[in-house]
Formats: sequence, structure tokens, C-alpha cells
Amino acid sequence: MSGIGGKARRQAVVTLPRAFMPDPLPLSDERFSGLVTTTVLVGTLPLFAQTFHYLHELTVPYLLSKAWPLACLPLALYAVVWLELPAKRFYLVFLAYALGVTPFVSMVQLGNGLIDALITTVKVWPVTYYFALSALLVWLAPSYGRVRAVLLGLGATTFALMVVLWVAAPVSWYVNDPMLGKLFMIEVERGYRIYMPMFFGALLLFYLTRRFVQEPKLLPPLLILAGFVAMLMIYKQRTAIGGMLLICLYGAVTSLAPRRRLLIVGLFLAVVPLGVGAMMVQNADNLLQSLGGSLTVRQTSLALAANFLGDDPWRWLFGVGATTRFGAITLADIFGNDQFYIADLGWFGVVFEYGLIGALLLAGLYGWGVIVVLKAARGSDDALVLALSDYILYMLVTSAVYSLVFTPGELGVVMALAIYLSRVRGRPPSTVPLAHHISFGARRRPNGD
Repeated sequence: MSGIGGKARRQAVVTLPRAFMPDPLPLSDERFSGLVTTTVLVGTLPLFAQTFHYLHELTVPYLLSKAWPLACLPLALYAVVWLELPAKRFYLVFLAYALGVTPFVSMVQLGNGLIDALITTVKVWPVTYYFALSALLVWLAPSYGRVRAVLLGLGATTFALMVVLWVAAPVSWYVNDPMLGKLFMIEVERGYRIYMPMFFGALLLFYLTRRFVQEPKLLPPLLILAGFVAMLMIYKQRTAIGGMLLICLYGAVTSLAPRRRLLIVGLFLAVVPLGVGAMMVQNADNLLQSLGGSLTVRQTSLALAANFLGDDPWRWLFGVGATTRFGAITLADIFGNDQFYIADLGWFGVVFEYGLIGALLLAGLYGWGVIVVLKAARGSDDALVLALSDYILYMLVTSAVYSLVFTPGELGVVMALAIYLSRVRGRPPSTVPLAHHISFGARRRPNGD
């Protein structure tokens, strides 16, 4: 049988130097019943993924999402002290800069008071989800299959709920002012659309792509096609949809055998740029018209931000911080324009707020995150862990438009899940009592207990 298995179809996997190989760690039985574990995961993962973080019309989940970093602070502190996590020091350095240096800079550059300056750090608190979710997973000790089922189930629920809302929601629910609501929107350029949080939906598409290449069957591509059709008709978020399509193509190509991969990449580089260029030249006027107000707002915000930074090297180096809409002064007051949105400026928005130093730290954090997750996938064909690595690349691809500090908790969630899944996949439950297990490389107490 081993001879037959050796002739099985070769599959391309991500490879990195041996130094990045994750250390094997023991696996404990699930600590609680399956129902309890599943309920906890279903209830907490959307909060870690910041699903409701900007849907202020959903009052209870919105407020819970905002308070979630504080609620999870004990878990985060436990992980910082007791768990040996990859990139831990890098996370702590970035948090020290974003929570310590940037508020002080905003007091100098924007005139924030101390309380207002501290409040502006709220949006980067979710960076601590890397630690909090890692600790929660160690505590729950869910099986690989259970975590996968929950993640994919949440992805399927995302698309199903989006379609149901599109069919059932009355027209009166849609608003044209983001201050009134962000879930149901109506715009001049895109008409009626639902701004659905797509963390789990995108992860499902990336998983189906990886799975299809590994085991070609008819259902996965049909589901992927249905997902993109639903997003094009309902979600209508151009950058996000384009980024997902690009990452799905990337996942499919990199999962191919080397020769096929080289052929596909060659055809892609030869044909696609020419086709896209020709299409843009022929439809330049229509393209600009379709972007409409979205492009105008971004141009206005970019011009205002660049003029404010000016030729001051200190502002470029450390940024100017941010304001809060509840404070005595806001960016709209400073610029005299209520259409200034720093989150729409991608990396330039990061530089504006955190400076070149902060932008480099953030870029390094994401780059190291890719390495950590690829390390977790090294030597395996785990479609889910590979899909998680794809999600980090998706965030980087779309970061030209979407600021990485808009939902900063996503990177930590992806990393925590990938590391945990890679270390429990395929290992039989241990017979050692739970109290003696060391998960995620947790430190032993000095007395060895």
C-alpha cells in the first residue's frame, strides 16, 4: 500500500527554511462538552473578527464589540505572561508605540487633551486579540475539526444571511447617510447594497479554492461562483471583491504542481495585463464615472492630509495622531471639511496618523504574520491554514485603499487560529491529564508544576 501511496498525485505546498518549523506540542482532550465549546466559539469569534465593530445600528452587538478588548484583557495578559507565541515581542513593540507615543503626538500636533488623546487609541486595542484568542483556544482546547466546522459554518452563514436580508429587508431600511447606518445603504453609483462584514465569507472562499485544487470536485467551484455573484449583486464593495478574486486566483495557482504553476503564471503575465490595459483605455470615462463620489472623497481627503503634513519632517516621521468625534476638537474642525475620512487613505492614512515609523512597524507586523502563518502551514496541505495565510495577503492587497488599522484585530485572529490549528491537526488526544499539558509553548512555573 505504501508503494501505491507514493505514486499519488504530487501537491505543491508552501516551503520555508527548517528554522521556521513549528515545534510539536501535545494535544489535550476537549476541556468541555462539544455543545459548550461550539457555543463559545460561535459567540466569540465574530467579536474577535470585529464583525459588528462599525454597525452602530445594531446597538447591543455594536457596544459589545467596542467593549470586547476590555472584556478580553485578562485573557490577553495571561497570554503575554505565560504563552510563548510567535512574534509576541513585535506585537508588544507596536502596541507600545500606538498606545504610548501616538497619543502624546496627537496632543502636540492636534491639540488633544489627555483624555481625548487616550480615547483615540481605542481603535488599536483589538490588536491584543492575538493574545486573547490564543489564550481562549488554549483554555477551550477545541479539536481541529470543531474549529474548522465553526469557521466554515460562519462563512456559509455570512452569505446565506446576506441573501436573506437582500430578499426580505424593506426599502425603508436603506439609508444614504453612513451616520444613520452602515449595513443597508443606498448610493448614487451603486444603488441599493448591503455592507456585510465579510471576514468569514472571504475565508470560506479561500478555503474552497484551496480545497478544490487539492481534491477537484464540482461543488467547490459552484459555491465560489455563487459567492462572487452574491457579492457583485448585493455587497458591491469593489476593492474587497477584486481583492478576494485575486487571492482566489493566487491560492489556486500556488496549489498547483510546479510545472502547471509556471505555465499558468506565464499565461497570466502575458495576457491579463494587456487585456486590463486595453479595457481601461477604452472605458476610462465610464470607469471614472462609476467611481463617482467615492473617488472624489478620497481625493479630497488625500489632498487635505498631504497639505497638513506639509514639509514638517517630524509630522512625516511620527505622524500627527487622531481625534475623536466625542472630543473638543475633531479633524473635521481642523480641516473645515466633514468629508475627511482617514480610513479611506490606505497606507497614507497610516502615515498621517502614526508616521513613517508607525507604518514601518505595521508593515513589519503583517510581514512577520505572513511568515508565521506560512510556517504553520509548512510541510502540510492543510487547506484551512493555507486559507488563513491567504487572508493576510488579502488584507495587504486591499491595504492600498482600506487602512490596516480600520479593523486591526483581524491579523491577530488569523495568526492565533493558524498557529492553534497547525499544532492540533492530526495529533491524537493525549492520555496525560489536562492540568499537565503545555499548549502553545506555555511556560512552566518555576517549581515545575
